[in-house]
Amino acid sequence: MILNKQINTAFIKRKEILSKDTNSFRIFDGLGDGNASVFIDTFAGHWLVSYLDKKPVDVIGCELPRESLWFKRLDKNDKGSARCEEGDPAIGQITIKENNVMYLADLKIGYSQGIFLDQRDNRLEVRLRSLGLRVLNCFAYTCAFSVVAALGGAVSTTSIDLSNSYLQWGKRNFQLNGIDPDHADHYFCKGDVFEWLMQFRKKGRTFGGIVLDPPSFSRAGKSGVFSAEKDYSLLVSAATHLIDRGGWMLASCNHRGISIEKFIEAVELGIINCGRRIVTFDQKAMPSDFSGDDYLKSCWIEIE
Repeated sequence: MILNKQINTAFIKRKEILSKDTNSFRIFDGLGDGNASVFIDTFAGHWLVSYLDKKPVDVIGCELPRESLWFKRLDKNDKGSARCEEGDPAIGQITIKENNVMYLADLKIGYSQGIFLDQRDNRLEVRLRSLGLRVLNCFAYTCAFSVVAALGGAVSTTSIDLSNSYLQWGKRNFQLNGIDPDHADHYFCKGDVFEWLMQFRKKGRTFGGIVLDPPSFSRAGKSGVFSAEKDYSLLVSAATHLIDRGGWMLASCNHRGISIEKFIEAVELGIINCGRRIVTFDQKAMPSDFSGDDYLKSCWIEIE
């Protein structure tokens, strides 16, 4: 009963986020809302309850309206699928809306549901900053940043990811928003980010905006293992070589083992090592519905 009261209180605080333009966000954020082991996201009214230890079964008794209720245990050694406890378990993939942009989300998959809700504010910012630019999205996943760049008037988008399945998912996100992913100005590049960045540099390709949002760890071919803790400066340097004068970079990192101070140091070092000058450097806070652990570090940098 205590948890349900906490959920009700948290939902009331977040009601302003729910609108005709946004129907997906974090309802309950662990310690920030009074329970360190429970996290609840709503995807167009479908609730996903993620938990660390004991399954919070009393959530089932919460009377807030919802379409379905799913549970997923958070375990780095087990990326098992979420289980449906209420509603239709066959629903799986649904269409959600964020700032009037449509995305496909899948409630059944284990790692992520196809979109990271904690990047909502940064996606809006990318849309506002992309007019007339060539935008590069590294570690693109399902290409959400590329979609908003295209909607914001980017003259081209380039999405890089190791997984062809995620890139195909990204193309469906383009289609949901009335954008033809097969248009000549939208590129989907399967493979290792470092290898693609090297190829672009050799070919003289540059970009007005670059998004760097890598996983904490990533395995690839020739470049081996990428570790955000050890290799972020190298990633920033490889990307900085491709930024137009006066262009911007969004650098993000969700690795809890990296402090904001270390992260900023890594980003600045990566740019300076390229002999480029930082014009502006703005650290961004997480969206208001993520009131618990301040794990996501995001910086917007303009580079001369």
